[in-house]
Amino acid sequence: MPILLATQSLPCSLTSETPRPIPNSYWATPHLLACEYPWSPNSPQKPKLDALLRAGVRTFIDLTECGELIPYASILANRCTLLGIDPLSVEYHRFPIPDRCLPESPEHLLRIFDTLRDNQQRGRVCAVHCRGGIGRTGMVVGCWLVECGAARNGGEALLIVAREWKLVEKCKRYPHSPETTAQYDYVYSFHRSKDAAL
Repeated sequence: MPILLATQSLPCSLTSETPRPIPNSYWATPHLLACEYPWSPNSPQKPKLDALLRAGVRTFIDLTECGELIPYASILANRCTLLGIDPLSVEYHRFPIPDRCLPESPEHLLRIFDTLRDNQQRGRVCAVHCRGGIGRTGMVVGCWLVECGAARNGGEALLIVAREWKLVEKCKRYPHSPETTAQYDYVYSFHRSKDAAL
């Protein structure tokens, strides 16, 4: 992975201004939270889903594959009801990307962008996640930062992700996001689509 410098011109960190709802999360934009998988039935007393819902997340974008982890889509309505949130106001979308891999096609990534763009235009907060919130999540977030104009190019997007990742609890065990060289290179060479109208 190339070393990137010149962080002086980056936008201010949102995570330093807005509290993280869970330790392994960061704010990529005012409407996008990057995080790890938000459900663990082994710790029902401290559900991450509740923390995300309390933080205003109303759209969940799941990058894990079917069968990779215990699904939580069916649990969302119950968690919303317990928190006094209208379950119909919450959306769940799955756009699977195999662990440590790239999107299957540019169109697959554009479908994710369509969902992010729609939610941003409606003023809704999204949480995008994979298993650990490291590889697939960092890659999608980095590309979205370019696509939505929050970063001028892939290199700047990687700097933003790296800065925010340093504030995440698990960064000491996993120092880089995106996780693989291929994911890093994918973001680095990513260009905004011609029809990216926000």
